[in-house]
This record gives sequence, structure tokens and C-alpha cells, in this order.
Amino acid sequence: MMKKILFLIVVISFYFMIPPAEAQLASLRDSLGGAPVPPEIEDPEVFAINKEPAHATLMPYADLGEALAANRHESSFCRSLNGMWKFHWVSWPQARPVDFYKPAYDVSGWDEIPVPSNWQLLGYGTPYYRNLGYTFKRDFPKVMSTPPKNFTAYEERNPVGSYRRDFDVPADWNGRQVFIAFDGVDAGFFLWVNGHKVGYSENSRNVAEFDITKYINPGRNMVAVEVYRYTTGSYVEDQDMWRLSGFFRNVNIWSAPVKHIRDFFITTNLDDTYINATMDVTAKIKNYGSKPAKASKLLVTVYDGERVVASYSPVNGVPALKPGEEVPVRLSFPVENPEKWTAETPKLYTTVLTLQRGKNVIEILSARTGFREVEIKGRVFLANGVPIKLKGVNRHENWPDVGHAVTREQMIRDLELIKQGNCNHVRTSHYSDDPLWYELCDEWGVWLVAEANVECHGNSGKFDEEPRMKAAIIDRNVANTENFKNHPSVIIWSLGNENGRGGSNFRAAMAAIKEIDGTRPVHYEGFGIGRMNPADIDSRMYTNIPQVETIALTDTAYTKPFYMCEYAHAMFNSMGAIGEYNDVFDKYESILGGAIWEWQDQGIWNRRDPDRVILAFGGGFGEFPHDKYFIHKGVVASDRSLKPHYPEMKKAYQWIGITEEDLAAGTIKIKNKYQFISLKDFDASWTLSENGTLIGSGKFTSPDLKPGKETSLRIPFEISDPKPGAEYFLRISFKLSKDEIWAARGYEIASHQFLLPVKSPVAAEAKPAGPVTMTQDEKAITLSGNGFSLVFDKESGTFSGMGKNGVNILLPDGGPRLHLWRAPHRNDDMYADRAWTNAGIKELTWTVKEITSARTSPSDVTISVKLTGEGKNGFTVDHDVVYTISGNGVIKAENSVSSSNPTLVAGRIGVRMFLDRQYDQVEYYGRGPMENYSDRKRGFDVGIYKATVRELMTPYEKPMDAGNHEDVRWVKVMNTSGRGITAEYVSSLLQFTALPYSDEQMDKVEYRIDLPESNATVLCISHLTLGVGSGSCGPRPQPQYMVNLAPVTFSYSLNLMK
Repeated sequence: MMKKILFLIVVISFYFMIPPAEAQLASLRDSLGGAPVPPEIEDPEVFAINKEPAHATLMPYADLGEALAANRHESSFCRSLNGMWKFHWVSWPQARPVDFYKPAYDVSGWDEIPVPSNWQLLGYGTPYYRNLGYTFKRDFPKVMSTPPKNFTAYEERNPVGSYRRDFDVPADWNGRQVFIAFDGVDAGFFLWVNGHKVGYSENSRNVAEFDITKYINPGRNMVAVEVYRYTTGSYVEDQDMWRLSGFFRNVNIWSAPVKHIRDFFITTNLDDTYINATMDVTAKIKNYGSKPAKASKLLVTVYDGERVVASYSPVNGVPALKPGEEVPVRLSFPVENPEKWTAETPKLYTTVLTLQRGKNVIEILSARTGFREVEIKGRVFLANGVPIKLKGVNRHENWPDVGHAVTREQMIRDLELIKQGNCNHVRTSHYSDDPLWYELCDEWGVWLVAEANVECHGNSGKFDEEPRMKAAIIDRNVANTENFKNHPSVIIWSLGNENGRGGSNFRAAMAAIKEIDGTRPVHYEGFGIGRMNPADIDSRMYTNIPQVETIALTDTAYTKPFYMCEYAHAMFNSMGAIGEYNDVFDKYESILGGAIWEWQDQGIWNRRDPDRVILAFGGGFGEFPHDKYFIHKGVVASDRSLKPHYPEMKKAYQWIGITEEDLAAGTIKIKNKYQFISLKDFDASWTLSENGTLIGSGKFTSPDLKPGKETSLRIPFEISDPKPGAEYFLRISFKLSKDEIWAARGYEIASHQFLLPVKSPVAAEAKPAGPVTMTQDEKAITLSGNGFSLVFDKESGTFSGMGKNGVNILLPDGGPRLHLWRAPHRNDDMYADRAWTNAGIKELTWTVKEITSARTSPSDVTISVKLTGEGKNGFTVDHDVVYTISGNGVIKAENSVSSSNPTLVAGRIGVRMFLDRQYDQVEYYGRGPMENYSDRKRGFDVGIYKATVRELMTPYEKPMDAGNHEDVRWVKVMNTSGRGITAEYVSSLLQFTALPYSDEQMDKVEYRIDLPESNATVLCISHLTLGVGSGSCGPRPQPQYMVNLAPVTFSYSLNLMK
């Protein structure tokens, strides 16, 4: 009895020692069930069990016709397991159906899920967005440790998806070796076939293959896969993306003969003149059988279409092989003057490998081959002996409707836009892409930096020397290299991204790559730049422009090509100064180029609430932790609609330089910035415009200009009788003269617009205006003239009424008011937004210090007003303005602005007006049609454009300042009847925005869908507008594009229409 009492006391004491949260958690675990957590998922040294060694992407074919087609998934020896699978999801491993892999286990009541897909996008569990940091508790090597209660993973500790389906093995595969291949599974999984445990795999971004020959039966079979959201491998999959799970790429079974070409590596070495080539082939042939395999021979044939270009078979052939034995067979033979592969000339041959014994063909494999050679000489990167530039983007595999389960059609859409945007380069950030992507890049012509699936950003530096992670880091880099070594598009290997300084583990990975492939250089930004960098290329992301130029000019400290693996961060309304970056890239051979971060916004649709469908950023699914807005940072939008960044990139990257020589004489300079093609096959033309209206056009012969060369051309335009006060623009255009795989004939690939130095006669002075009537009292000054009326409110210091024919266009308190900030561009403006908040610029209290009015002539009245805006923490701004009102209804405003803090950064210096929302039609003469800013306007011509205020508001998912237009001569804001107001420059060109929302409204709203109904047209007329920069991750606007509240004067005019 005493023992029982003592036992009860101990139990009760222990219970009260447990914190309430832990007791609750223990209760939750008990309710889940008793399934054990597999030890493999928390063992960093177990990342593969019974997986096939990594090898080149390959497929056996039934005959030569299939081999020449080289469509792996259409091979007679391949069967897709894509489609509907039975599926069961749990939030904790302990609750999973442990015996589901057994054939007798009934899954008829389970859901069905499409493969490929990400299960979170189908409603199972929660998507997370993180830039860096883990969504589980960081407790290496564990992933099941208890996180804080506000983590989503507190309740969704480590979700498990159990997949099952039946499949048939073709009868004619009998006697062949059968493999199952998972091209992408996030994150780790166990595999069973017909109830037999086959193996385990981590590394979500490289193919996981298993030999299932001994587990299958003739006819119908069953496969079961248990997928874990988190494994220890998740510590090195901390990429800047949505964290999504499941089978997100193809699943296939395929078969090979027992004596199988398990791997092969094709290299093409060019001679010293880069004309003739030597093809080197190393094939690894393995006997998978239990009996010895007889000797055979290997034949390698190179085809151009169906024409044989070269063929070779070694005399020694392939020896007899013992069971399980593998031997390498090496071949080397000449190929006379093949067409060379480059991103500009992506010529592909087909290399066919035939394993045969006598006349009996054992196996046929093939690969597309591009004859090209990359090398580094000094600080210059060369392809086929020619210095090249990489002008490209970082690309994640993400589309808003499918997440990471990207389709072939979506890849092709990316390639179309990438090539049309003058990009020649993609970095596969930050992992190995779908194998199809590399095949498409070979075909379309893209230089690739092929990055391995290694990033521990949230644990940066912790795995540089961690012995338990060494093998995994090496394995992921080996898989990346082995899988994609036969692709001519791949010219640089990258060890991964943002893992820290690298250390011995990454140096070992680099050595492993070099042992496999000595033909390509290796990159890792974390190694740093300069003499201590062991990689072949110097690389530093987000280096500012002066520093890039310094690196280019410093040959003593820097001895390697310099590559910006990330630059021009394109988050929301940003990506400033990309033109200036590319000016430096073009100037120095030692600068290899760079890749914009990043290609597309990575939003995904959240349709869980049908009344509030959003293109989510971090936190959009209620997940925690997350990195909020940082996921939207693309040159194009998530759905690949074009953002204003795209024309700017296209302009900065264009491969034809068009500059002025003597515009008065009609001569310009043309430079061929392509590296491998002439300009002779493009269509060239010109247009001439007068005050934005086309008045002339013509064609000229595109010069047969070799790469790197420059010439002068005279354009035969004429301006015989310039109009008084007119300005004239000459526009030069180069277009495709024939269809390309990426664009149709007539697509424009380069252009430039010149303001011509035409001496136009001075415009005649305006006819004398009619009289202006002025009356005033204590509250207001009222003016009227020919069909117009104005009311100037003395208390507010601005106009309260502006009307034509009795209709007031202004809302209450809607007259011109000094405006100095903007709804901040997230996250690029946050440095400035903090200052705006601290100074109280967003909520200035205005005081009228002085108002005077005077009649200066029968047709002119002036109103002078001195205002002071008081903010916070002692900040004040003085705004003195003189309005001159003429009898024709024109209001000229001369402004003088000064502040108590002349170094304070402003979002703009200008005035803001609130118009009745019926005035929603805009026509303007300036840069367009898409928004542009001082450091992002090269891609936008000056012209006359029309749009609605809603169309002018770039649809960033997080509302913010948008729709700015630079170099504006005039802008009209009207209703559908043409009534409204015109703003016009006086002495210096203007900028304007005309939007359906104010900065205050946009600033406080998270998603576009949450914006209220518009109640105004908000017109900002600015003298200066802050550049966009890339300060969320990179430099703020360059000095010439900053705006400070130093003393400044500016003028504009307003004119009421109709």
C-alpha cells in the first residue's frame, strides 16, 4: 500500500512540474497515435538509402528513330506515373497510417491528389514563405523539436503525405532492369513497392532513382511513398521561396537492359582556332545481372538531323563484365568544323550511343550535343574563344496557380519572355531545376549558371566545417553536376547560395565537381573575391556601381572574371539603375555580367476564402514565421504579365548600341554588342515625330557589322519647315527579319529615341486674354473669366474651387498642396519612410503666414501665399507660391520650397490635387506607356499616351506609390466628356501620377483587394521624384536620383478645359 502511495505522489509531483504548454503538447502527441518517428529524417548522415548513383539525364530508346527524336518521356521504355494517386495527409508523423504500404491496406476511402502538385495548394496544410530562416525549430540535426507556440509548426509539426497508386509493367519489359524515378519530391521520402521497402531519399531538387526490378511482378503492381515535410536535409534547403511539399515534378518508371549504359559524359574540345572539334565520350557500362555479361562494343554517332556527321567505335570495345561490375569506356574522335553552339546560335546535334554485340543491338541512348568550349584567360571569360557577357536573371520554379509543379508550357512561356527581353543568361536559383529546363535552354539558347540545391541561409556558416553535413553537401553538388553535365547551355557550376563563407565542406564539394568535370569553371559567392577565393570566378551580389568599376580597374587584387550573381533587386516598385550597371558591364572585359534578382514575382493564389482571393505574399495563409512582402520581387509579375521593370531590362540588355554622332547632320553610331552574329539579318527602320505625332518614317539597310564593331550611319529624315515651338524625336528600331523559336518576325529587339537639335522658331505669344474679375472677403478670393471660376480659400492657403462653366472639378480641400512623400515602395523606401514618419511629413499641419493679391493687368491677377508646414520633432517646411491667373483660365504657379532639414530624403517635391472621381481619363505627353522613374526610364519613349487612372496604377499586390511618368510636357485629366484640367511644364519638365487612391490610402492597405472604393482622382504634379533604387536588398538610389529637401524652386501651369 505504501509503495502505491509513494508512486502516486511521484506521479502527481511530476505532473505539476510539467509546464502547462508542455502538458498540452504531450496530450496532443498522445492523441495523434503511436507511430514512431523514423530516425532517418533527423540523421544528417543518412540522406539516401538504396538510391541509384547520380548520372546524366538519360533514357534508353527502342530504335534509332526514337533516339534521334530524343524525347525521353516518349520512349517505348518509359511510362509516366503522373496522374491521380490516393493520398492521406497528417500534421504529425505520429498520426500517419504506418501500414499503408501493405497491399492489403484499404485506401479506397482516401482522397485523390494529382501528381505533380504541391499538397498545400490543394488545401492540405499551410504554405510558408520565407526568405531566410526555418519554419520549424532550429535545433540541428532535429526537425521535431518544439517550436514557439506562435509557429505554425507548433501544431503542424512535420506533416506527412502518404501516396499510393497501382501501375502496370509492360510485358515486353520482362528480363529488363526497371527503375522508378522521382524528378522532384519535397522534402524526404520512403518508398515501398508491392509492400517491400525499397529505400529513402532526401534532396528535393535532383532526381531520386531506385532499382525496383526485384520488387515488381508481371502486370499490376503497387507503389507507396511516404513524404515528410521536414528532414535534416531541410537545413540546406532554406531558399528564398514558398516552402511547399509533395511530388512536384514527374514520376516515371523506365527500363534498361541488364547490361546498361548507366552514365555517359560528352565533351567537345575545340582546336586552337576554334574551328574543328574533338569529341570525348566517357560511358560507364554496368552489368546489373546475376550472371556474367559477354563482351560488346560501343558505337558513338553524331547526327545533324538524320545525316551522320561523325561516327566512332573503339577497337577494344566493352569487356565482359562480372555480375554487378561497372567499367568506363572512353572514346575520342575528330569532328570537322561543326557549327558552334552559343546562346545566339544554339545549334544542336544528336549524339547516339549504341551498345551492341555483333549485329544485336543491346541498348540505344542519345543526347543533344552543342559544340562549344568555355575557358577563362586572365580576367576574361570566353566561349569558343570569344569574350562573352552574361546578361540575365535569377529564376525560381514558381507559378501562382501550381506553385513549384511547373509545366512544360510554363517553362516555354518563361523562355519566350526571357529571350524577348534580350536576356542571354539564367542562374538556376537556388537549386537544380527540372531536367526539362536544361533541355529547353539547350534548344532556345541560354547560358546557364547551374546551381546546386544547397542553401542554409538561416544557419549561415554553421555547416562550413560541420562534419556530419559534409557528405550531404558534396552529394548535392555531385548530383547537380552528374545530372546536367551533357548540356551545352551549362557553362558554370555553382556550389549553392548563401551558406556562409564555404569552409572545407564547400571546398571539398568543389573538388568533387572538378573531378567529374574539368571543362567548366566553378562559382560560389560565399567564398568572397580576391586572392583568398578558391573558385574560378569572383562574385559578389548587390555590389554598388562605383565598387563594380573599382573591381574592374584593380588588376592587382583581383585576377578573375567578376560576376554579379544577384543585382538590381526587383522587389515591387524598384530595380533602379540597371542601365547604369550595364554601362559598366559593357565597358570592362573583366566584368562578366550579372543576373537580376529575380525573374518573376513568386506569388501564389490563396483562394481559400472565395470572397477574398489574393496573390499571397508572406503571411497570406496565416503562417508564421514568414518574411512578408519579400516574395514579390520580379521583372515580371507572378502570372508573367509584364511589369514596368521588363521594358527597362530589355533596353539595358539590348545587343545593339545606338548612340548619337551628329544629330544635326542626321548621323548616328551603331555598335554590334552581340558576340557571335552580324547585324545584317535584322530589319532596320526609323520614325520621326513632331510634338509626339508621327510625321515621317523609313527603312534603312542594317549593316553587315561583325560582333564588337561600330559604324556610322546617316538617317535620311527631313524637317524642312519646323513648327514654332515644336520639338522633334528620331526613333531607330531593329526587328527580327524572320521567325525565331522565341519570337515572330517583326519583333523589335533594339531601339533608341533621340531628341533632335532642331532650331524651331519661337512660338508666337498667346493672344491677350480676356479680363479677370476678382472679389474677396475675409475667407476667400473669388476670380472669374471667360467661362471659368476659381475660389481661393484664405484659411487653407490653396484653391477650394476650380470650375469651368459652373462645374467644380475639385473635392473639398482638393486644391494644390505641397506633397513630399509617397506610399513607400516595399521594402526599398523603408529607410526614407522611417524618416518621413519621424519628421511627420505624412501629416503636416499647415499654417498660412501671409496672403496677398494684386491685379497686375486687366487680364492678370496674382495671389501670393506663404505657408509653413509643421511636422514632428522640430521639422518644418516653408512653401511660398505665387499664382498668376489669366483671363483665359491659365494658372501659373511659381513655387519656392525650403525646410528645416535640407538633407532629409523626400519621396517627391511637387503638389497634390484631389479631383472629383469622374475625371478618370488621362492623356499626356511624356515617357510611357508604363510607369517610369528617374532611374528606371531608359526603356520608355517620349510620346503621347492615353489611359484611365486605374490603368495608370501598376497592380502591385501590396498597394504603394505607382504610375509615375517622367519628362512630361503636359498632362490632361478629364472626364468622358473631355472636361477637366491640363497641367503643363513651364521651365523644366514635370513628373506626374494620376491614381484612384491617395498615398495615405495605399500605405495602410495590405492587399489590392482591400482597397476601398475610390472617391477621388489623385493628381500629383512633381518637380522632382525620388528614384526607385533597389534598397530592399542592394543600393539605394544613386546620388543623382536622390531627392533632398534643400531649397528649390519650380513652376507649372494649370488650365481648365471646356
